[in-house]
Amino acid sequence: MWVIVVVLVGFITGPEIHAITDAGTFETKSACEDAMKTGVETQLDAKSKPEYEEGYRQYVCVRIQGADTQPK
Repeated sequence: MWVIVVVLVGFITGPEIHAITDAGTFETKSACEDAMKTGVETQLDAKSKPEYEEGYRQYVCVRIQGADTQPK
């Protein structure tokens, strides 16, 4: 399973990493990346979009540790 996470790093506050739970989870990395691309293009708000475009906010797909060992 894969999930989209957002990564930000503040000069004073340091790193912030949050799973984008509203997007759900994905069976494959490619499905996660497709959803992430669509979300970045269509769902970022007025504050987040410039942060993303200027490199202050990054979205990545991360595999969920232990999820593959759980029964489906």
